[in-house]
Amino acid sequence: MADRVAYGSLPFKEQIAFFRAKKNVLTEAWTDVWEAEHDHAFMVAGANRIDLLVDLRAAVDKAIAEGTGLEAFRHDFDQIVAKYGWAYNGGRNWRTRVIYETNLRTSYAAGRYAQLQALKAVRPYWRYRHSDAVQHPRPMHLAWNGLVLAADDGWWNTHYPPNGWGCQCTVEALNARDLARLGKTGPDTAPPVDMQEVVVGQRGPHPRTVQTPAGVDPGFGYAPGKSAFERSMPPVPVPPPRAPLVRLTQDTVRKAAQLPALSGAELLAQLLQRPGVAQVLDATFDAWRQWLIGLGLAAATQVPHDDLVLGALDADTVQALVAAGITPASAPIGSGDAALARNAGDVPRVLRKADAVLLDRAGGQLLYVLSGAGSNASVARVQLAQAPGAINAYAGREIVPTAGLQARLASGELVLLRGAL
Repeated sequence: MADRVAYGSLPFKEQIAFFRAKKNVLTEAWTDVWEAEHDHAFMVAGANRIDLLVDLRAAVDKAIAEGTGLEAFRHDFDQIVAKYGWAYNGGRNWRTRVIYETNLRTSYAAGRYAQLQALKAVRPYWRYRHSDAVQHPRPMHLAWNGLVLAADDGWWNTHYPPNGWGCQCTVEALNARDLARLGKTGPDTAPPVDMQEVVVGQRGPHPRTVQTPAGVDPGFGYAPGKSAFERSMPPVPVPPPRAPLVRLTQDTVRKAAQLPALSGAELLAQLLQRPGVAQVLDATFDAWRQWLIGLGLAAATQVPHDDLVLGALDADTVQALVAAGITPASAPIGSGDAALARNAGDVPRVLRKADAVLLDRAGGQLLYVLSGAGSNASVARVQLAQAPGAINAYAGREIVPTAGLQARLASGELVLLRGAL
């Protein structure tokens, strides 16, 4: 069996913060801490000595924060058991997998819950995704695959994954454009929640009668992280409003992405020459960038790369690319990786006013070069889109020596498409 869990093996700061905020709770049975209580309590069934629990927690923390894997956790577990002479229930491999996977997956889900909540203003819909990696899929989990609901739909309170032992289902956030690509005009209707009464822990010291949704294992009928993060999350910044001219410009640019690159470039050149359009785009991008900074890095990385359009390839650049053997997928240039766009400064102006446009064949990128005072130049990199209809993406900005660009141009690493250095 694989050493690492396929889903949730890569730690991130919200996941680690969620786990480390828990309080140690001594228990005799797994039923002693129930559903959302796990957002605040760390427990291992039957670990009723505080020193034992502290060591077990340290081993789980190491597995989450360092991503060390199941076998490394088992090694730590064996040492702890030998140290305390702990007579736990169940086989060693089964018990270690339950402790490891349950804590890893629920903390991962809780961290994702915080990120998804932070994005509701721009991605207000959630889609349920079933993992194909599961060897024995649960029929109802398969039936929920692809279900799209509003992020605030009450269905998520009982069905936000994981929804059982070994469940690897996840949730992804969507916006209105994503729904349109899926052929939807709005969210789906939530399936009915069939609550069933079951008795759990009958073989242990503390059995209890509980209500659990059909298709969800007892104890998993809650949204991991909801009670913890909703109480601690700061107010979510609202995207800056966009003037009618900006909305018109953005819509026109996106439509141009469906045209051949040369046709799109010619159309957008006319648009960008309209009085005030460039200035409004600059101001809107600056407001959007400030909003990203307010979101924070972790949430900003989830913002879609085409959320805001920065500019477009011009016709001369498109024709030069074709002459160089590269046919662009489209003309528009989108905001790219939002983590980069947070520090993008005046990128729209660099794209419009560039003294030269170079092709970096190795990276499949365009370099928009704006010469500055002295020996340095401002360079905005644009990743050329590959798929038909996709938008080219801003890929970073840097200040570089002009002499270095000239040397790379002379060596053939770069190709001059238009302008001059």
